[in-house]
Amino acid sequence: MSVHRTRERVLALYPFTRGVSFTLFDAPLSLLDWGTCRVGAGEKNARSLAAAQRLLDRHQPDVLVLEAYVGNSIRRRQRIARLNQLIRNYADGQSIDVRIFERSDICMTFEPLGAGTRYEIARAIASRVPVLARRLPPVRKAWMSQDSRMTLFNAPSPQCR
Repeated sequence: MSVHRTRERVLALYPFTRGVSFTLFDAPLSLLDWGTCRVGAGEKNARSLAAAQRLLDRHQPDVLVLEAYVGNSIRRRQRIARLNQLIRNYADGQSIDVRIFERSDICMTFEPLGAGTRYEIARAIASRVPVLARRLPPVRKAWMSQDSRMTLFNAPSPQCR
């Protein structure tokens, strides 16, 4: 007997320097799973790609959402951009619909909510997805490094500023 899903299962991945964060939705604002797959030192792309492949194989999404890594405005490391392309290639090979969003698209989506900074967007997401609200770190001070929990909010909405 086969199971037919009536909703699109959407997996958003956010590769970052220490691994990959993900969020899985089966409907808007209906979060099924979330987390961060951390990788150790050495061969980070290979380990991060393997983690992304496991997530794609386990959750079998209809759609994979990634951040665009092109253009002069992107300040991402080349390693992360290459990892993003490797993940996209794997998803294409698995016949998963891949949707790429630029930061400007994300910013425009959250602009009506008065959210322009990464933290404001994270707060807007947390207010609409209550299970993530307790994961929202406190506001970062200028001398503090970014809290690792912020990558959870970058998966559904890559940073704008």
